[in-house]
Amino acid sequence: MLPIYKAIDVKEVISATAGHTKPWVVLANTPDGIKSFVVKLYSQNQVDQFHCVTKEVICNLLAIEFDLTVPQCVLIDIPDDLVLNLSPQFQLQYNTSDVRLKFATRYIDNAKSAIKEIPKQFYQKRISMDTLFAFDNLIRNGDRGQEKSNLLISTKNAFLIDHERALSTQDIVNINLQTLQLEDVFTKYHLFYPYLIKAKGKTKDNFFNDFSYYLSTLNLNKFNPYYNQLVNEGFSDYSQPINIWLNNVKQNSTIFVNKLKRVLQ
Repeated sequence: MLPIYKAIDVKEVISATAGHTKPWVVLANTPDGIKSFVVKLYSQNQVDQFHCVTKEVICNLLAIEFDLTVPQCVLIDIPDDLVLNLSPQFQLQYNTSDVRLKFATRYIDNAKSAIKEIPKQFYQKRISMDTLFAFDNLIRNGDRGQEKSNLLISTKNAFLIDHERALSTQDIVNINLQTLQLEDVFTKYHLFYPYLIKAKGKTKDNFFNDFSYYLSTLNLNKFNPYYNQLVNEGFSDYSQPINIWLNNVKQNSTIFVNKLKRVLQ
């Protein structure tokens, strides 16, 4: 189950973000003391029509199954009185956001957005590049690009963030894996594509071995309590399309991995 915390202060509004959302940094009491969280203020349409909260939650949890690092995700309640001292612009943002609990992740100190100019060796110390490339194709995430990576780099880790555009209906429903052509937005525009395609010989031959193992051992039932929690909190059930897609890829993993390898030839 996802922890649910009540915000006790609005610390910052991240108005300079390159993304289409402007997250808030709030403080909340947790069993480990007061912690900072980055909160997404999605609109009702984004939540109901595009299932942004469900996508964020499941992709965060799914990443862990592939040994990828993510900030802990939680649900946050922002009381109305915390917003009273904010500027009218941000009061309006709050008032036009969905009224249900907000998706949030732990704030990562001293982390910067990954960029394409960083040397390969820098990334290799922090993340498996081929696994992330495959993972983003699995969740059909075109938002890990070379201009906006949605990957935070710290001293020791690389943290995956912002998955509200992944697992979209048009990308996962009624897809025939036999005839599927992995689109450029998920492949050639990916942050790690330039590094991976330049790999040589045995290195490239061993790409996606870890991903294949994690996919083969993936237990989709593990996510049922989270789907149920979200439904109980008033979010619509988007579990069926996600489960059908993930199970489809799992059952046809060899086909999927071969398509990934062909992209990098």
